[in-house]
Amino acid sequence: MKKFQVSLLVFACFLCNLTFSQQITIDNSFTAQQLIENNLVQGCVETSNITSQVNGSVNGFSSFGYFERGASNFPFANGIMLSTGNAISGGNGQNNAVLNEGQPDWLTDPDLETALGISNTLNATSIEFDFISISNQLQFNYILASEEYFGDFPCEYSDGFAFLIKEAGTSDPYVNIAVIPGTSTPVNTNTIHDEIVGFCSASNAQYFEGYNLGATNYNGRTTVMTATATITPNVQYHIKLIIADQTDKNYDSAVFIEGNSFNATVDLGDDITTCADTILLYGDIQNPQATYSWYLNSILIPGETQSTLSVTQSGDYTVMIDIPFSNTSCIIEDTVTIALSSTQTAAPISDYEICDDTSADEIETFDLSTKDSEVLASVPPSTYTISYHLTNADAQSNSNAIASPIQNTSNPQTIYVRIEDTTSGCLAYSTFNLIVNPMPNITDPTELLVCDDMTSDGVTQIDLTEKDDEITGGQANLVVSYHYTQADADSGANAIPMPYVNTNPSEQVFVRVINSQTGCVSTTTLDITVLNNPVINTGPHYIDACDSDHDGFATFDLTTIIDDVLQGLTGVSVTFHETYNDAVSGDNPIADETNYDNIVASEQTIYIRVVDDSTGCASVTAIEIHSNLLLTGTVIQDFSLCDNANDGTEEFDLNNIAQVIINGLPDVTVTFYETLNDQTNQTNALDPFVPYTPSSYPQTLYITLNSPTCEEVSEIQLILYPITEFPTIGTVDYCDTDQDGFTSIDLHSFDSQITSGQTDYSVTYFETQADADADTNQLPAFYTNTSNPQTFYIRVRSNVTGCADVSSFEIQILPAPLTSQPTDIVICDDDQDGFFAVDLTQKISELVTDTTDRDITFYNSQADADTATNAITNSTTYNANTQTVYVRVVNTVSGCYSTESFQIIVNTLPVFTNISNYKICENASDGIGDFIFSNKDTEILNGQPGKQTLYFISQADADNRTNIIDKNVAYQNISNPQTIYVRVENLTDVDCYGTSSFIIEVGSNPEFNEPSDWSVCDDIANDGSEVFDLNEKITEISQGINDTLDITFHITQADADNGTNALPLQYANTVNPQEIYVRIDNGTICISTTSFILSVIQSPTVNTPEPLVMCDTDSDGSVTFDLTVSEFEIFDVRQNNITVSYFETLADLDANTNPIQTPTAYNNITNPQTVYVKVTNTISNCYVAVPLELIVNLPPAINNFGSVDICDNETDFYDLTEVNSLIVNSTANTNITYYSNASDAFDGTNAISTNYTYQTNSDTIHIRIENATTFCFTTYAFQLIVNPLPIANTPSDLEDCDDDFDGLLDFNLTQQNTTILGGQSASSYSVTYHSSQTDANSGLNALPDVYAASNNETIYARVENNTTGCYNTSQFTTIVNPRPVVDIPDQVICLDNLPLHVSANTNNAGDTYLWSTNETTPEIEITVVGTYWATVTTPFGCQTTQVFNVTVSEQATIEFTETIDFSDPNNITVTISGIGNYLYQLDDNEPQESNVFENVGIGYHTITIIDLNGCSEVTKEVVVIDFPKFMTPNQDGYFDTWHITGVENLPGTVIYIFDRYGKQLHYLTSTSSGWDGTYNGELMPSSDYWFVADVKGGGYEFQAKGHFALKR
Repeated sequence: MKKFQVSLLVFACFLCNLTFSQQITIDNSFTAQQLIENNLVQGCVETSNITSQVNGSVNGFSSFGYFERGASNFPFANGIMLSTGNAISGGNGQNNAVLNEGQPDWLTDPDLETALGISNTLNATSIEFDFISISNQLQFNYILASEEYFGDFPCEYSDGFAFLIKEAGTSDPYVNIAVIPGTSTPVNTNTIHDEIVGFCSASNAQYFEGYNLGATNYNGRTTVMTATATITPNVQYHIKLIIADQTDKNYDSAVFIEGNSFNATVDLGDDITTCADTILLYGDIQNPQATYSWYLNSILIPGETQSTLSVTQSGDYTVMIDIPFSNTSCIIEDTVTIALSSTQTAAPISDYEICDDTSADEIETFDLSTKDSEVLASVPPSTYTISYHLTNADAQSNSNAIASPIQNTSNPQTIYVRIEDTTSGCLAYSTFNLIVNPMPNITDPTELLVCDDMTSDGVTQIDLTEKDDEITGGQANLVVSYHYTQADADSGANAIPMPYVNTNPSEQVFVRVINSQTGCVSTTTLDITVLNNPVINTGPHYIDACDSDHDGFATFDLTTIIDDVLQGLTGVSVTFHETYNDAVSGDNPIADETNYDNIVASEQTIYIRVVDDSTGCASVTAIEIHSNLLLTGTVIQDFSLCDNANDGTEEFDLNNIAQVIINGLPDVTVTFYETLNDQTNQTNALDPFVPYTPSSYPQTLYITLNSPTCEEVSEIQLILYPITEFPTIGTVDYCDTDQDGFTSIDLHSFDSQITSGQTDYSVTYFETQADADADTNQLPAFYTNTSNPQTFYIRVRSNVTGCADVSSFEIQILPAPLTSQPTDIVICDDDQDGFFAVDLTQKISELVTDTTDRDITFYNSQADADTATNAITNSTTYNANTQTVYVRVVNTVSGCYSTESFQIIVNTLPVFTNISNYKICENASDGIGDFIFSNKDTEILNGQPGKQTLYFISQADADNRTNIIDKNVAYQNISNPQTIYVRVENLTDVDCYGTSSFIIEVGSNPEFNEPSDWSVCDDIANDGSEVFDLNEKITEISQGINDTLDITFHITQADADNGTNALPLQYANTVNPQEIYVRIDNGTICISTTSFILSVIQSPTVNTPEPLVMCDTDSDGSVTFDLTVSEFEIFDVRQNNITVSYFETLADLDANTNPIQTPTAYNNITNPQTVYVKVTNTISNCYVAVPLELIVNLPPAINNFGSVDICDNETDFYDLTEVNSLIVNSTANTNITYYSNASDAFDGTNAISTNYTYQTNSDTIHIRIENATTFCFTTYAFQLIVNPLPIANTPSDLEDCDDDFDGLLDFNLTQQNTTILGGQSASSYSVTYHSSQTDANSGLNALPDVYAASNNETIYARVENNTTGCYNTSQFTTIVNPRPVVDIPDQVICLDNLPLHVSANTNNAGDTYLWSTNETTPEIEITVVGTYWATVTTPFGCQTTQVFNVTVSEQATIEFTETIDFSDPNNITVTISGIGNYLYQLDDNEPQESNVFENVGIGYHTITIIDLNGCSEVTKEVVVIDFPKFMTPNQDGYFDTWHITGVENLPGTVIYIFDRYGKQLHYLTSTSSGWDGTYNGELMPSSDYWFVADVKGGGYEFQAKGHFALKR
């Protein structure tokens, strides 16, 4: 039994064949018209007026759309879908969430509720349209998919769904055609589902496809269903496709309609198996223009052209119907399989259900004869004898028939039916159940109070269905209807349509409540009272702003209309609203009624709501506000007339035009003027009562509109349209389809000829001139003439002007050529390819007696023959297979044609496969059996069409076709086993045949015990699958049987019959319920098979609850829990028929012993503790065990410390957070607060600040210690004891000279102890010294007794009571007087800068100086090398002496510098003299010890000689002469010219510049500014250029050559 479950999966999810790999795609962007015209309708159907009145747009999405199958397994390739949620949620990728889209403001379609007799629907989606069909039958295919296929919901819930149809333009009630085949039962999840094991039996399970099939996001779906309607051809009908949620918005549904399946049809009915030797097929579609062709096994039956066919042999029969339609033809067809045999089957018979009486004893009287008509309908038409029996054995033996009405002895009880055909002797057997259903349990409703509508007459529309839930108590299977009389309520007749309109203010209606599943009824009454609404003036009402700027916006005082609306009414309240819905509901009233700015330009409707202050009933009426009423409330337009005589003159009625313009506005006048000047001056107004004839067209009239408050001007045009006259087309010929001179004429085929091919004209046809003139009694598009020839009257109307002309023409009907039906061509093909060369022209002599003026051609289709396209070209050697050939015979004089057809039947020799032996197994067999050889036909023919089987006892008989065995009559074998010979011959050529044989044999069936069905409750997975030990069934089946039985189990009957795919004996079912087939073999040729049902009953669907957590108050780990609070988490959206109990152990739960008696007040016995919730379904008695964890959280553990001692302070302050570490060992995850009393601490209110001001030297404080996660807490009280502070006296400062220059000096701090303690005992108090007040306060980082203090450092003394720890502090300063800083380094005397000045000046006033030279000034002069000292003394007596040495040095002298010009690289060598140590520096480079500078660039440089002893530096300018390597004359200031660098120092030097070819370009001297890269004013290109320099200067001469680059 189930112990625990967390799954929310659909019941029987294991069985769902989950295939989430591919899904359909859904596009919800299409309009309803696009879906119907482009994706639903095809063939011989015309549609119009396509709308969707209600859909999901109110919730912001589209609830209908177009779908495509894609790579999914969905049965339809494409189509349209309607849903009760967002259409795209139905596919486009896996969505595991329950589809519950749609809000309560998305309402329903009342036609759905009226048609189905249901109520409380919402979230409806409808698409409706008109259509005309050429057939008397219409059909389309659909699938219902729903989230309601979940758990046991199909037993109790269903959404509303219907396809409603009625004749358009009539008040006929809608008929629902979305019904279970053969019934009037609507298709929904309640009427189509599998058996919900343990909850309800299957309902029309053959139409349920399965759960979670993967292609959509819906839990389950039906099989492909077909909606069919019988209609009148060529009559307009209205159809409405609707789906809606019922009872609640949960668990959406959708209907998928196959694309292009909405079509005209013909229905030959279901396949027929009958004992009769003949049967009549009906294919009549009630369209007189239809022509019929009948086929047997795809071969045309010659001469069968009527709407009925008498069938005398078995086979597949097809009717093909051709109907003219819209300038072409439509072909519809249907096929039915007929089996004429001695066996008889019967369709299922519905159960016989009766409602219980008030005794509720489940026993009623049943008159079985009332089932006779249904029994007869379950078998083919014939004459039958029917009998009813209490057992199957009695029915088989025809004994103990029930002769009179009986009372059931159990509920339900099975009745066995024997059906005997008195004509043929065929027998059929069936069963049904007697069921007594209970009456609905309902509640009498309270009075229904309704406010009157806008017409205050006590009569209004009332939605009675708002009382449904009160009456039914929310039972979903109860359907409520309301009636005018008790008799109607009892019979269910004349249900009041919703909304109900009362006739008196106080009324009583009668309520009928029917169980939708059982049909049982209870009745009650409902009292209705209509409350009066305020009686107001409903208008029309206008407020005109007469806005001068004509921008469409103005400010309105809405209250000006109140008096006009109320007309003296009092006791009411008035509000204004921008929408009608707001006015009805009273929402969003306009705030400032006297200054309202319109939000819609020019014209806006505002609604006034008048509420009765006592009843709350309200009246609403509309107020039109206009910025310029005379312009927006009137109809200012152009006016036109047709020129009847085409003479350019017509009279206009200005008074009538004025009334059109005024548009019913009160107190408005219109004045007409011919000129703008007349209008401006208000002169020469036209008299509106005198017919006005314009002088030209179009004629502009200027109009002035006046009201009591405003005046506006405008203009109109008067237009005269000519009538277009077309010449008559005279007499035209039209071809007949036969020779009687009467035919269906496509009148609109003459439109283009009549209008001479001009567009924008509409042509209509009439029988008489009067009808054409009056535009009445228009002829249909297809019209059969009544005389030959016949005159037709036509009305040609301009689509632009609306003007029309009437004329006539004559139609002459010409006869079609006279032809005869040719005979078929039958051939026996001997090469098995099915093709044969045929001379089609041999049929011409059969078609016509005379070929004069006749053109005869052959075609492969009727359409090709009609259009004379794709003619067969090789008609004398046509390579034909079995097919229909169509012949077109044309009268070459008239052009009229006739068509005929004939069959080419290319028969092939039969192909035989191995024929299985025919075995008959009997109980205690005598070796003789009854063999029906027709049962072998299908196997032997193996799908070969156009052939039949014959059976014989010898090969000779088979070859000679003699002594044929009647295969439909039982044949008894003459030996056991026996060989039977079979002859397979072609139906159209019996001599085209083959033969084979098989064995017949009779044996005995094994004996066995019938196994019983096996049901168990599901386990923890609730997946609908359990492991069954089939050994138990072997024992049951073989118990007491003497034979040795080999028993195996199989999933299919075929596997059981063939002994294949045996199941393991430890078997887990794969579907639920699952039929297991048993094969019982006793070792003979015969086996027995039987079956039984494995059923796994669903356990209740639950969720895992969160643990119940409570805080302990006494730290014992036990508290009182209300276990029932977990039920909200455990249960799903819907839970019915459920009981809940609680147990301490699983063993108790399974044994149903020791339940927890008071689950609302349960004390845990351990912590944590798991208790178990037992959720039991009262219908199935299956239960689930849900563990529920109980957790008791303890408050934080605290320490017992009693009191806290503190020291007194000046502010009487204490930081209570210091207690936190005392009360708990760790403050992590803990909230600690403080209170002045125990009550506040327990309640957690009025917490005191942790910055606490104590009141006495012993305050009581309460602590609340709370776990920050569980919020469990405890409280504790302690004493805050305040101890006095010791005295810390202030000592004098400590002062001394620094012993060095670091500003620090060692002081012995203990010398201050005596002063600081004063008279306090040194044994009772401790003195410590600290560098900060913080350290002194904390007692940390005490200074050593001998401490190196800095100048003006504050030393903090702490005096602490050795007993209480209380302390006080004092402070003093350490003063370290500095030594004077005397920094005199060793000195150098520069010979070029005597004398040497040396200074010891500290710049401190009061300092005194003493030199080794006995001088006392801060500075002295020294001229002699030697050792010296200076002593400096401060006013505090601090002293410093500095010793230093004096040496000698001098500035260097540069003797000469040497440079090498025009060398690469260039070097400089410097030669100096002097007694010092020197460094050499070139320009700003780093100084160097070497006197040689290498790699020096061309140009000017500065050489500096630096004395390392500090004497003066010396510098010299030098120049390195060389030529630049490039020039860039781009005027950027860099290298714009080229010259030898430093040439100005070489007077007499000249330079010649050449191009690369040796041409001289320029001449330079030492004073030239340089070459700018030009020659004769032209820019020279980028290239290499050469120079020759004759250098002179410095006493030397030489020639230098080189080249440089010019770059641009």
